[in-house]
Amino acid sequence: MASAILTFRVSPFFGINPKLKPRFRAERLASGDDNLSVYSVNGGAGSVMEEKEKKGSFLNGGNGSLKPRIEQKMVKKRVCEELEVLWDDGYGTKTVKDYLIAAEEMIKPDGGPPRWFCPVECCQPINDSPLLLFLPGLDGVGMGLILHHKALGKVFKVQCLHIPVQDRTPFEGLVKLVEEAIRLEHTSRPNTPIYLVGDSFGGCLALAVAARNPTIDLVLILANPATSFGRSQLQPLFPILEAFPDGLHVTIPYLLSLVMGEPVKMATVGIEGRLSPMQKIEQLSGNLTALLPLLSGMANIIPKETLVWKLKLLKTASAYTNSRLHAVKAEVLVLASDKDNMLPSQDEAQRLMNSLSNCKVRRFKDNGHTLLLEDSLNLLTIIKGTCKYRHSKKHDFIADFVPPSMSEFKYAFDEVAG
Repeated sequence: MASAILTFRVSPFFGINPKLKPRFRAERLASGDDNLSVYSVNGGAGSVMEEKEKKGSFLNGGNGSLKPRIEQKMVKKRVCEELEVLWDDGYGTKTVKDYLIAAEEMIKPDGGPPRWFCPVECCQPINDSPLLLFLPGLDGVGMGLILHHKALGKVFKVQCLHIPVQDRTPFEGLVKLVEEAIRLEHTSRPNTPIYLVGDSFGGCLALAVAARNPTIDLVLILANPATSFGRSQLQPLFPILEAFPDGLHVTIPYLLSLVMGEPVKMATVGIEGRLSPMQKIEQLSGNLTALLPLLSGMANIIPKETLVWKLKLLKTASAYTNSRLHAVKAEVLVLASDKDNMLPSQDEAQRLMNSLSNCKVRRFKDNGHTLLLEDSLNLLTIIKGTCKYRHSKKHDFIADFVPPSMSEFKYAFDEVAG
């Protein structure tokens, strides 16, 4: 079977000039290997005039427009009329191995600033889909939703934030970047919610933006938010990292992998629940063996200087956000892992629920810090199950109904019903 590697080349954010809009398209590039397909995502202002892109909203992966539009009085088509029952949401077809391969391609230095990009799998959402912005964690790559791209890309206009490895934009600068995006989208579609999915550090970023924009309809999905960084086990790493010899830095990724996630839960993604116990063990062993050589690439994704900078950035972000929690009026859903060895996410989820006016919590007892890259979590299923998916100011159980997908059916049939 032919293999495919996804690479992304993206344009800087065009929201500064309201006459321009980003456009992202997939192109197949030439490759000397017949079994290798390489794709790139390109953005440019020259595609503004294409007729097929004049519907939609800002930041929608190439099928939208920056032009404000008048609210239509006609009844919107129901989601269920555009998605078939047991539709293919792609969950389980991508794993953490695909994330590491994609990250290796995206971290190549290009001298550019933080920017938005649309993954190839997310380029064809249904009509009137709300905008979803993904705010990454410590790595900053922006591919943390790779397990969920295809599913989310059907019902959201997905855009992911990429922070280059060598970038040193302060936290306030990143907050303003996200603010520009949501304000432009809000101007275009004032009655449609905007979703912010924040992973760890991205959770601080999402909460800070929400606190500064209380009048915009935001829905925040926070996976183990780093607002509890002051109580993190990473605090003692500061003096150690700064004194760590450069030649030994290659060992840090292996140490981080033990702290940040549950390797077994990562390797379990894609393993069929109906398999026999022996077949599951064989597949799990093979997946774990394939992951080990790729972990060395984490030294390139988060080199020593970048890791020291990111830890300082986390400290600033946590303090900045916690001082503004009282101003957050957005709808918030916190996803907390019971086995998070990096942050006290269980306690933090309870604290946020008590501190925020509109907050729900969902706990995952067997997952680690890298929740969005692990098994047992289909993000779209969580959003649907908590009634967070909507197209207008209020959730409509009929108009906003998303039919069950094939992976949801398999989970119910194999895991729940047995």
